[in-house]
Amino acid sequence: MKEIIFRISRPYKIFSTKKVAALQLPAIGGDITLLPDRAPIMLLLRNGIVRILDAQLKTQESFFVKGGIADFARNRCAISTEKVFCVDGITLERAKEKMATAHHEEDKLFYEYVIKELEQK
Repeated sequence: MKEIIFRISRPYKIFSTKKVAALQLPAIGGDITLLPDRAPIMLLLRNGIVRILDAQLKTQESFFVKGGIADFARNRCAISTEKVFCVDGITLERAKEKMATAHHEEDKLFYEYVIKELEQK
């Protein structure tokens, strides 16, 4: 079975690299699922959740991203984003604390999105 080599990074640091069956990305125009052997594509990402999917397209791991770009070609997907963290690695209380201490309005809006997503769980 073919896999996608997936890398997600933020400025000056690689956050994660792994082989995955499929990915779901929060593209500006709507969520998109990437499967192996897909035609090359470059996407602008909105604040949202990147999902690593198994062969049955069930979520295995999820990450919050603060916008960014995704470049997919030859079964390689590279995502570059300003902020990234594991969905399971943040609590509602921690997200509220981060929002309260954010210095920029854009960061506050991002953590507001994260809080809304966590409250729906």
